[in-house]
Amino acid sequence: MDTHSPETQESAPTSRRALLASLIAAGASVAVAGRASAADDAAPTTTAPPLHSDADAATLNSLITREAAMVATYNAAKASVSGDDLAVIELIASHHVAYVQSLAGYLGRKAGATTAPALPVNAGGYSVLAPQLASLEAATAAAHVAALKTIQGLDAATLVASIITVEARHEAALLLSAGGSVDSVASGL
Repeated sequence: MDTHSPETQESAPTSRRALLASLIAAGASVAVAGRASAADDAAPTTTAPPLHSDADAATLNSLITREAAMVATYNAAKASVSGDDLAVIELIASHHVAYVQSLAGYLGRKAGATTAPALPVNAGGYSVLAPQLASLEAATAAAHVAALKTIQGLDAATLVASIITVEARHEAALLLSAGGSVDSVASGL
């Protein structure tokens, strides 16, 4: 007697919301990642980088400004979409709100303005907005990568690196959900 259940095919996501949720879910909470690694347990052979450096304030404030601009951009884009498309825009916008809060919280009293004007995008439906937003995500991730090269504090570097990974997921998810390909994302690396 055969006790195995018949194999079934997994069904594909039925909406943009489901597709994006599956692409972004693993990275959504990355911004709160700790700094633990195998290197933390290894015996230091040189002076370890500082956990916190006041020299990082200007760089982190520039990232707050960029993230605040992304929040404003997504908030403006909400007027052009509805349904599942609106849910996608709201989800990604909430990530950028979290990045502004995380960076500002890290800096404390040294944090600058947490608002900024929206970046330019052409109004239209989701299929018009998504590729533009993907391009802005790529530029934002690139700004974070450039900043990461100058950051001295280990905690700040860990925070910024965790944001980069999610923004790369945003770019891929937006491109895929608009009918594009992630090949363009991979070729940009």
